[in-house]
Amino acid sequence: MADKPQQNKDQAADAGKAGAPQVTPGWEKVLYTPARVEQWIRGEITLQELSAISGPEMLEMAITGFRLYENGRFDDAKVIFKGLAALDPKESYYLTALGAVYLAQEDLDNAETCFSNAIKLNPKELASYVNRGEVFLRRGKVMEAAHDFKRAVELDPKGEDPLSHRARVLAAAALEAIQDIKAGNKNVEKGGAKAPAAKAAPAKGAPAKAAPAKGAPAKPAAKAPPAKASGKPVAKAAPAKKK
Repeated sequence: MADKPQQNKDQAADAGKAGAPQVTPGWEKVLYTPARVEQWIRGEITLQELSAISGPEMLEMAITGFRLYENGRFDDAKVIFKGLAALDPKESYYLTALGAVYLAQEDLDNAETCFSNAIKLNPKELASYVNRGEVFLRRGKVMEAAHDFKRAVELDPKGEDPLSHRARVLAAAALEAIQDIKAGNKNVEKGGAKAPAAKAAPAKGAPAKAAPAKGAPAKPAAKAPPAKASGKPVAKAAPAKKK
């Protein structure tokens, strides 16, 4: 009987080993073969797929980046979303999220580039239009801003997404800026229009934040990482490691 506790420990250890993920010896040679590297160079597979990083792993990193963004840790969030965009440049969400970080840091050049590239990848993503419209509004490109807000509203005519409400609020600001320009207010043309101090549309599932002080730009309307109804991430799943 004295040996039973040790026996139970051994059995538990064996069970743990049996349930642990198996790593193929020399997996680097399997993944990074010249043929697969050539596929990556030609753009046939992403760096994510080349490195066999799974979809759930990508989603977990995106969730972490979003939480950092929500907590105001923009530099840290930027590192994560830059990495994710490099791993899978075909996924528009990573560029939209990265653009939201740049916008929060008032880096309008990089923000506009990210949103424009995201729109090229996914012309039906609301957040990209709303946030790029805000970039245009701040830069005094009022007509371009109005066009983006109009497109965002068209994508959600019933107003079911909080982001389309944000688009309507910003569209009103764009209209006001156009009227100021027609009235001869040169300050709007030079310095850009101020985004209204309305509450930024909260991401789905995230609590709404208090509105910023009057006159301060609202926080970019970033969204939580997307996931399909099946629970699988939008990002492509990486190929399984060969045994």
